[in-house]
Amino acid sequence: MIIKNAEKNHLQQINEITNYSIINTNFNFNFEPKTLEDTKKWYYEHIEKNFPIIVCLMDNKVVGWASLSTFRDYRGYDKTVEVSVYVRNNYKRMGIGSLLLQKIEDEAKNRNFHAIVSVITGGNDASINLHKKFGYEVKCTFEQIGYKNNLYLDVIFLYKIL
Repeated sequence: MIIKNAEKNHLQQINEITNYSIINTNFNFNFEPKTLEDTKKWYYEHIEKNFPIIVCLMDNKVVGWASLSTFRDYRGYDKTVEVSVYVRNNYKRMGIGSLLLQKIEDEAKNRNFHAIVSVITGGNDASINLHKKFGYEVKCTFEQIGYKNNLYLDVIFLYKIL
């Protein structure tokens, strides 16, 4: 497995992984799949703001990705970022999420961020447990504030001081 910065040629596969989650789970609150143009826009916005996007490659195939993003768009939060980690469905439970989370945390530290937040849908125990393994603490649960597939869903905020 190789972890590296995402490149333009990875965007189609990043899009596929994201869209699988949108279509097949309640863990991403988008209702419609992302277009490749949506993913390109997201990629270039991250590059412009110096927020990293990394991928995990196996045999030149993107099997997971992670990114850091703006937590909230106020200057007082400039030292806090939100983390996202996605693993291709057929590649879960292989340690890819751990590799990605460790590397993206290193990127956060290298950019002098102070805190990292993860926002996870209730019921996504694999993601919650992954973050806890890396020292993230559950700080609050907002009950039934998300909605997808005719269900009101809890949203859990975990965070870690870097």
